[in-house]
Amino acid sequence: MSTSIKKTVWRIVIFLFLFQVVYSDNKYCDKSTKYCFAISLPNTTLPASQQFAEFTLVAPNNVGWLGVGVGDSMLTGYLIVAWPNPDGSVTLSQRNSLNGYHEPTASSNQQDLILDNATVSNSDGNLEIHFRRLVSLKANTIPSKGKFLWALGHHKVDGNNYDASISYHDGGMGVVKMQLTSDDKSTNYWTRYDKLIIAHATIMFIAWLVCVPAAIYIARFARNLLPRSWFHIHWGIQVFLVVPLAIAGGSLSYVAVNGFFFDDPHKIIGLILFIGLFVQLAIGGIHHKLFDPHRNFVPWWTQLHWWFGRALVVLAVFQVPLGLSLYQADIELFYFYYIYIFILLISFSFLSIRKWNISNGVKNGFRKMDDE
Repeated sequence: MSTSIKKTVWRIVIFLFLFQVVYSDNKYCDKSTKYCFAISLPNTTLPASQQFAEFTLVAPNNVGWLGVGVGDSMLTGYLIVAWPNPDGSVTLSQRNSLNGYHEPTASSNQQDLILDNATVSNSDGNLEIHFRRLVSLKANTIPSKGKFLWALGHHKVDGNNYDASISYHDGGMGVVKMQLTSDDKSTNYWTRYDKLIIAHATIMFIAWLVCVPAAIYIARFARNLLPRSWFHIHWGIQVFLVVPLAIAGGSLSYVAVNGFFFDDPHKIIGLILFIGLFVQLAIGGIHHKLFDPHRNFVPWWTQLHWWFGRALVVLAVFQVPLGLSLYQADIELFYFYYIYIFILLISFSFLSIRKWNISNGVKNGFRKMDDE
């Protein structure tokens, strides 16, 4: 497949599932503090072990410390802090905000950051700090788009150790949306991580909120229309579409972050849904095995199959916004998703009322449909 075709395919996928908004490019400057930072992504055709994100921080040379990171706020984000030392050297420090309003905690993996020899105090009276790190690490990933943090402190840092205490960001701080570009302008804007996560989200959306509702609608509303085939279509969708898609989607998330880490609600619910899918299939098998066409009541295992399936769908409905928030998706995508769910609810309600009217012989409201 040619490069142009690959680009076209990805653009179609993004158009359908990830509506875009305008972002800042890979450089941001705060006019009040004269602090600028730039982040450039590598050529995505390189092996993952060679995909380094390049950082450039520029600020007045009397600054105490500079910070740049990823996240919604300083309370929960990942931060890289840099400061000049009296001997002319520069210290880099990876930190995580784990304690709310307390000072970010230094990470033990400081070897991830590689300081560039181009770090200088230039003739314009500015300090320039250049460094790089791999785009994807076990602990975190530099996204190609999303919210980035910046912070500035005026007070000098006492010491050149990576875990030295830093002062409050009295020089300023902020959060900015950015769309990072690659050093190679011929490549697209999405890193390997982005592509894997987008594919994961797309596949899981199709599995849980297209295929599963379709199977439910067929079982609930299409029995008279497809008296001999509805059951085979119902279980066929679950077994031959939902199961492979769920396995594929889960595998993509594993590859994207180099493992399974159940450290947030989205990942925990994902595990519950994955296990629940196979439990539901087992309950459905029991229901089919024990089904009695001459029964006078609905047995408990059949009701369990109904309600457990409904519970999984409801959980999946709440799961998607958690994933969108984790990926820091655009607000437009949330709108698209909620509109889709609203359409599902309206159609389900309409067909349920119609079914009830038909089964009870109601002579008004849906009379015309009763005669179909």
